[in-house]
Amino acid sequence: MIVFSAIRDRASPPKAASFPSTESHRDASAEKAGDGAAPFAGYDRLDASQVVNVLSDHSQVELEAVESYERSHGGREAVLNKLRYMRGSEPFPTYDALSVEEILVAIEEADLETIDRVRGYERKFANRRRVLEAVARVHRSRLETEPRRAVPTYRPMSARSGASARRAHKRSGA
Repeated sequence: MIVFSAIRDRASPPKAASFPSTESHRDASAEKAGDGAAPFAGYDRLDASQVVNVLSDHSQVELEAVESYERSHGGREAVLNKLRYMRGSEPFPTYDALSVEEILVAIEEADLETIDRVRGYERKFANRRRVLEAVARVHRSRLETEPRRAVPTYRPMSARSGASARRAHKRSGA
């Protein structure tokens, strides 16, 4: 039994393979960027698939630290591809550092554009049910009180100006 548990412990990813808290990471990220330290404890022992699996739980600041480290230390293609997909701007400043309750309060005050950004960001990253439900509720109420601008109808380039007709006329030699 002891042999099996030792093998299982060795085969499983290190327990320390999680990011530090957002606040402590932000304070330490400037130091780590300069000295070449790994983004989190045990990072160098993880293979690319293990790193890819833990990326989705972390903030843009933390992903930036991972990307910087990865580019300067080997640049594993699978990790960089996942980071390329995941990197993006937060819906509003400090979004990743906010708790669910703080996000819910911020959504109540947000405009439609910000609400749309929060919805897309949540769907892509955290997918927190309470936040998505609040976004849907506030979005519906905002649409009732402040309708969106009308989307311009499609007009082909030839209908927008007479330029293409003039060019065709010049080419024909008339």
